[in-house]
Amino acid sequence: MGGFDVVPQECVQYIQKYMTSSQYKADSEKALEEVTFYLSSCCTLEGDGKDAWIFDVDDTLLSTIPYFKTHGFGGEKINATSMEAWMRESKAPALGHTLKLFHEIKNRGLKIFLISSRRENLRSSSVDNLIKVGYHGWTGLILRGLEDEFMEVQKYKSKARHRLVDEGYLIWGIIGDQWSSFEGLPIAKRTFKLPNSMYYN
Repeated sequence: MGGFDVVPQECVQYIQKYMTSSQYKADSEKALEEVTFYLSSCCTLEGDGKDAWIFDVDDTLLSTIPYFKTHGFGGEKINATSMEAWMRESKAPALGHTLKLFHEIKNRGLKIFLISSRRENLRSSSVDNLIKVGYHGWTGLILRGLEDEFMEVQKYKSKARHRLVDEGYLIWGIIGDQWSSFEGLPIAKRTFKLPNSMYYN
């Protein structure tokens, strides 16, 4: 089922059950096992300081499930004002499976860039939240500026990757929970999609 702006009401209960279940965690961990295999078997890094890896933020590094527990699990149209107010509280928990992998990738010598659809005015609270739950040592956090405000997510993230490539970075991989994190050029050598039933993009 596709082409919807919000989750159909008849599906909300199933999505809530899945996103709060051990199966969601198991599926996420399975997807990230592929990353570990890729890193250990296929990545021969250049070692010039320009080896890069990209993470999405929401529902990749930080969980928005606490917010959606009271906002319909995708069955309600997202209220940006309400969601940004929640983000400013810097209370989103880490997704444990990606927290561990984040540090593994960093320790291998890759430069980590976080490309988020969050707006620039959320930088301080986003940094506070990330550090508080255990993320640190990334090279760049890219957020939407005023010039990106009305740009489609896929085009905005593609533009951000272009900037990194123009700066000489080789993007070895991207981890995200929405297809818009991967679509468009330039592409990474590998992409890894985490499960997220609340979105169809």
